[in-house]
Amino acid sequence: MALEALANLLESGKGGVWFVPAAEARGIPAAAKKAGVAYFHIDGKSITRKEHFLNRAATALRFPKSFGNNWDALEECLLDLESDADGFLVLYDHIDGLLEAHPDQFETAVEIFRDAVASWKEDGTVFAVVLSGAKAPKGVSKLPAAVED
Repeated sequence: MALEALANLLESGKGGVWFVPAAEARGIPAAAKKAGVAYFHIDGKSITRKEHFLNRAATALRFPKSFGNNWDALEECLLDLESDADGFLVLYDHIDGLLEAHPDQFETAVEIFRDAVASWKEDGTVFAVVLSGAKAPKGVSKLPAAVED
């Protein structure tokens, strides 16, 4: 099952950006808890523009009030997250609105998430993002059904 694979990836310290179909997203909070990582949920139900995404991300990830509502500020705040947990997991569900309305803005968000994954990896901290919706975006791998050793 993909959620068991997610928990195993997180527990082994492997971050990344993955896609899961909407029907499989329910168990993601439990996978985060099992792995001991901080969990954040960006509810994308009404996100169709960059401004909506940045506002929801800032709320979900508890960014400071000084958050600049732009791509640079998003990247900076993702790299400044704090938690007593062993890492971070972000679920961005209902990605279809932004993906269909502004695919370029969606791609920018994914690139920023990937940059955050790489930066946290250098610090030895797992950072993972799971995108959930009707179909996998181009260039984003589906979460594997199982993790190979």
